[in-house]
Amino acid sequence: MSDIRRAVIFSSLGRYLLMLIGLISSMVIARLLTPSEIGIFAVASSFVMIMAEFRVLGANAYLVREKELTHEKIRSSYGLTLLVSWLMGVVIIAAAFPLAHFFEIEELGVIFILLSLSFFVAPYISIPHAILSRKYKFGLISNVYIVASVVQFIITVLLILYGFSFYSLAIGNLVAILVQAILFLYASRDVSVYRPRFVNMKSIAKVGIYTSLGHVIRKSLQTAPDMVLGKMGTPAEVGLFSRGLGLMVFVTDIIMSGIYPVAAPYLADINNRGDDVVKAYLNASQMITGVLWPVLAVGSVASLPAIRLMFGDQWDFAAPIASIVAAWAMLRAPHVLVPQALITLGHESSMFAKEIIVFIVFLTAIIFGYQKEGMQGVAYGFVVGGVADLIVSALFAKKRMNLPIFKHLICLAPSLMVTITCWVAVKGVAYVWPFEEMASFYSFLLILIFLPFSWVLSLFAFRHPLRTELLKFASIFRKDSKIG
Repeated sequence: MSDIRRAVIFSSLGRYLLMLIGLISSMVIARLLTPSEIGIFAVASSFVMIMAEFRVLGANAYLVREKELTHEKIRSSYGLTLLVSWLMGVVIIAAAFPLAHFFEIEELGVIFILLSLSFFVAPYISIPHAILSRKYKFGLISNVYIVASVVQFIITVLLILYGFSFYSLAIGNLVAILVQAILFLYASRDVSVYRPRFVNMKSIAKVGIYTSLGHVIRKSLQTAPDMVLGKMGTPAEVGLFSRGLGLMVFVTDIIMSGIYPVAAPYLADINNRGDDVVKAYLNASQMITGVLWPVLAVGSVASLPAIRLMFGDQWDFAAPIASIVAAWAMLRAPHVLVPQALITLGHESSMFAKEIIVFIVFLTAIIFGYQKEGMQGVAYGFVVGGVADLIVSALFAKKRMNLPIFKHLICLAPSLMVTITCWVAVKGVAYVWPFEEMASFYSFLLILIFLPFSWVLSLFAFRHPLRTELLKFASIFRKDSKIG
């Protein structure tokens, strides 16, 4: 358990620093480029991001899950990822200009080609990443991403200042990928197995097909609006919606960034030891919703000052989108770990079935929503997709994990009460000091003053399990103070 806690700590610290760099980058770039310029890049990157989830064909998940890892298995994983990833890179290059014609945005062709180049080095990122994850080297993994992100930020901003517009984003992304490949290969040099092996790939592909398809569909929940709006709307709408959605994804990632990387190895360890996966899942769900729900609820109230603080006044129209999308993020939170749990238990096909059902409902809802209400209709389509996600995830968790639906709902009741308390508190702040009339910095400062107090008080008032973790942390802090 100490290894797990240490992994979560290193993963969290590294990823929070990484997210800070990403936030600073987004704040700067949003002030240097227009919504239309960012929207053009978003259309291309959304399409490529979906394919990127499929390029390693689940080889990383296979390497993490395997009980006994050999050089032959690693070489076979390289062989599979090279075949798939390089083929997809070639396909994107071939389709670059036809796709640009489809979206009626001429500049997309060059952007697609620039983004496709990352597929040719992807195997030398994913395989070393999986090997390091298996060893809980999350601090080292975070360092690689931090260095790459800093380099990407510097290159992108310099290119924008020199007039490369949205092409700067694609070039910066490519440079970051190359840096990651070099550093990951060096970090995993003690397992220097790079030569691909094109045999015994069936067992890897069996895991990978469902795993990768599941990742593709989950990623599509965030990227599909860019493609729908890119085709049915305008680049400016793509840019605005991506910032509204991006705010809530960012908030979610702040909470989940330290948990996601550790979840799969942790659940695999529990399952391999024969321990109770359901108990661990329920405990994780309580902890996640106890933090994520209140923050998202507050974000739905304070979306305008948050958008202005992060991106500037030119993005004000993204604030209503963010407020609506917050409900989608809250609906997904209780079962946010169900894909990892199903994969860990060997139910990849069930995970894929769950994702495809949710995505069909989601895609139908956002297309219908745009036809009726424009960008806000797309946001409400997210909420419909969130409801479908909650219901379908609960049913699959019941069937494959024997997770009691009613027991799960009961354990979430304290989180709900904490969330309502924090929402009411921030609503009160917004009533006394209207956010639209204040500078975004002062609104954010008021939230920082009132929210932690409301959250901690409600944790104890409603006997949330997180209060025990806070007491443990306070006890450790007091001991450290006495020693000092």
